[in-house]
Amino acid sequence: MLSEKIGILLKKNTKSKLWWIKLGFSLILSNIFFFVLFSNTEDGSEKLKTLPSDHVEIQLRAELLTPFQIGKKILIVNRKKRIKIQGVLISQLLDEESRLTVLVNEKEVNHLFNNSNWEILPYMKYLSFASIPKDQHHEIRY
Repeated sequence: MLSEKIGILLKKNTKSKLWWIKLGFSLILSNIFFFVLFSNTEDGSEKLKTLPSDHVEIQLRAELLTPFQIGKKILIVNRKKRIKIQGVLISQLLDEESRLTVLVNEKEVNHLFNNSNWEILPYMKYLSFASIPKDQHHEIRY
């Protein structure tokens, strides 16, 4: 007798089969939507694969003066020698030396090996170095 009452109550409160199918379908769609929205896609690595073959990856010890992003176009600058080299930031090693992996044109790599004290800036198309006037009032500092 008690089981008959429970069965009657459950029949009144349960949803139809179509409602459960709609609920399941909506849960699956919402999971797919959030997976696509929040999945970690590496767009930077895909961009790097399409670069020309005349580029070389090197590890460089430099001061990073720009936010770190994989595949970001950067400018490698040596202020003393007044050298600027265009490159692409690939990765950063998390050691004490703070070395960075950079993709650079093969023709410009020799400057990176011959000089030191490099800085990495965001890419600026028209970067120019300030001229240092040497006239009568030039001060020599020791």
